[in-house]
Amino acid sequence: MDNHNGFLDALEEINTLLKMDKRVSMEALEEAAEYFVKVLKPQIPVSKRNKKHMRDSLKVVVKKDVVQVVFEGTGWYWHLAEHGHKKANGRGKVRGRHFVQNTWDKYGGKVAEIMTEQIINKMG
Repeated sequence: MDNHNGFLDALEEINTLLKMDKRVSMEALEEAAEYFVKVLKPQIPVSKRNKKHMRDSLKVVVKKDVVQVVFEGTGWYWHLAEHGHKKANGRGKVRGRHFVQNTWDKYGGKVAEIMTEQIINKMG
């Protein structure tokens, strides 16, 4: 006797998700990270000094089972530009630009959508 109350279908879907290849999820994460880098780069403020800009050091790094968006070399500086800091002379504060948070707030849903689509396409 078949039980068509939906629980069997849901159980099959859950089992499919659990069996999903780790490579598929890493590919989805990497694709979403590449998209985030693409939309974040135009939002990054350019330094007025004649040196390497943060925009030029932004990249996606994949290590084992972790995907990261990092600022290579100037990793310490993005935090100051994002959140603000005290001036070097101790008088006053430089306001934060919040370029990373604002970009995430605007495109975070699209990043999640990219990962979901990638996983669903690989499962199908």
